[in-house]
Amino acid sequence: MKKFDFYEFTGILTPGVILLYAVSLTVPAVTPFMASAQLSVGDLGLFIVLAYVAGHLVQSLGNLVEWVFWKPFGGMPSNWVIAGRTPGYLNGQQVEALPGKVTEILKWNLGKALADMTEKEWRPVVGSIYAAVLAAGRSGRVDVFNGNYGMLRGVASGLLVAAVLCLVRQGGPQWWAAAAVGALTALALVRMFRFGRHYARELFIQFLLLRPDSLAAPKKEKE
Repeated sequence: MKKFDFYEFTGILTPGVILLYAVSLTVPAVTPFMASAQLSVGDLGLFIVLAYVAGHLVQSLGNLVEWVFWKPFGGMPSNWVIAGRTPGYLNGQQVEALPGKVTEILKWNLGKALADMTEKEWRPVVGSIYAAVLAAGRSGRVDVFNGNYGMLRGVASGLLVAAVLCLVRQGGPQWWAAAAVGALTALALVRMFRFGRHYARELFIQFLLLRPDSLAAPKKEKE
């Protein structure tokens, strides 16, 4: 059975709870189930399962929210190093050192300058960079930033759905509630932006600190 990572679990469960709570406030038929203070163990288990499923659905919307949100910034923060400019979280020397480190650690020759690479070409490089950092046992802070980023992406998406539900609720739209939830959505997106930058910065800095002998040797299988 798969063992859930804490940040992976909260990144799914938290947005799901937000969505279910928003539904309970706008759809009277489900309010008693959500608001009851005397839930049985079975009810609680069902609620957790529903929240987990709802969280996955919200994170599907989060993929679209993520794409739209980062578009004006030139794509995801991990792609800023190929935009032909210093990304802001690394200095010029660090950016210039990346191709050489890719060759040293990954044994890849990029074959072109970073500024000439496309996102499609750079994506597998970023994935391999993370794999190298993970193999070296230096991914702790990277994973924390990535986990919080994923959770906030889900939270922002869940709040966005909640804002829409406030406008289409039975009994007429509640504009003040939609505006308040919209403001919370904006705050979640601001935090998502910060953790996205922190993730990319930490990933590349940890990679630049690697040496060829720092990678974990593969374990021998028992005979």
